Amino acid sequence: MIVAFLVGGLFHKQLAPLGAYLPASVALMLSITFIGIETARLKPQRMHLWVLLGIQLIGMGFWAVARLLGYPILAESLFFCGIAPVAIAAPVIVNLLRGNVEFTTTALVLSQIVFGLLTPLLMPLVVQVEGFCYSELAWEVAMQLGTVLGIPALVAIALRLLHPPCKGWTAKLRDVSLGIWIINLTIIAGVGTQRVLEMDIGWLDMMPLVLGSLVVCITGFVAGYKLGGRGLKRECSQCMGQKNTILTLYIASQWYVHPLAYIGPAFYVFFHNIANALQIALANRENARRS
Repeated sequence: MIVAFLVGGLFHKQLAPLGAYLPASVALMLSITFIGIETARLKPQRMHLWVLLGIQLIGMGFWAVARLLGYPILAESLFFCGIAPVAIAAPVIVNLLRGNVEFTTTALVLSQIVFGLLTPLLMPLVVQVEGFCYSELAWEVAMQLGTVLGIPALVAIALRLLHPPCKGWTAKLRDVSLGIWIINLTIIAGVGTQRVLEMDIGWLDMMPLVLGSLVVCITGFVAGYKLGGRGLKRECSQCMGQKNTILTLYIASQWYVHPLAYIGPAFYVFFHNIANALQIALANRENARRS
């Protein structure tokens, strides 16, 4: 994963245009994961409510603290980091960790819906937005949810109806999912590097936003781990730490005029993927020890 980010950073000019293909690549990863999901287990649980509440509290909590301390730009950047819904690729990572994919997938869908309903209401409070349109933002979220989640779900359903033994493909193709994830990270690193360089902002100006993003990331993973207890610690940690900051990056660029608000979510992508790489390495070591 470190190599992926290094390659993405070094060849950002060549890789940045490939960002347009990321939705299709993520959809392919999800299709592989969704094939093996037991649909009967896709039910909201009480723990999902705590996860959703935790995401909102982290986003609004960090915004309020930074705002009270007199750092409005930092507050808005941290809001975009913390309020982001569960990452589209979270079920893929939980699958690689051999966790409860159904719980994570349910949390993913619910968090996207909550984000789409609540964030347009919070935006006028959090940022000074001119010409803000609730329906426009809600429609953007709905379109992403329908495209990136709906298509893989339909593909998985069709394959399971036509060829029921395909349920076992998810386990067999786990390494393929990991490979696609690494390719996506390389492209994301290229896109992020290109956009940060285009801002022409000094490191001293970026550092509070970068460190704040790291604190939000650590808080999400640790809070989820504690919340999940013995049974769902990996799943809740992933849901509260691995965020769909690509969506909030889009919102920040569309409805927020200050370029610094983009910095926090951009670096959050790096931090949560570092956490994912460490989790996968530790899980593989644990599995090797057991075998």
